[in-house]
Amino acid sequence: MTTQGTRLPAGVVVIEGSECPPATLGLWKHYERKGPAYGIGAGYTVALSELPADGGSMTKNVSSWVNQTQSDAKLISSKGTRILEAGKSLKEPAEHNDTVERVEWVQG
Repeated sequence: MTTQGTRLPAGVVVIEGSECPPATLGLWKHYERKGPAYGIGAGYTVALSELPADGGSMTKNVSSWVNQTQSDAKLISSKGTRILEAGKSLKEPAEHNDTVERVEWVQG
């Protein structure tokens, strides 16, 4: 994935492959943790429009998630907010696939 010349938001790293780094919320464009991928550190609010992918952005383009943090993540879309609990992974169900626009965190 090319992000050369692109400044990523604070708390965001590029993930190469299908392994999510510790203390990170991993998100992949495709199912089975394939395609462009990023990791978001716990506590960082990120609009997925700020994450480039295949000539577009990750907005409404994420199908796989892994939450390697100790915090619950809020996956926010026009269909509502869903919670991805700490330590859990998610393969988007058809009705929610490619809908998430923003990630926030549950305040503990």
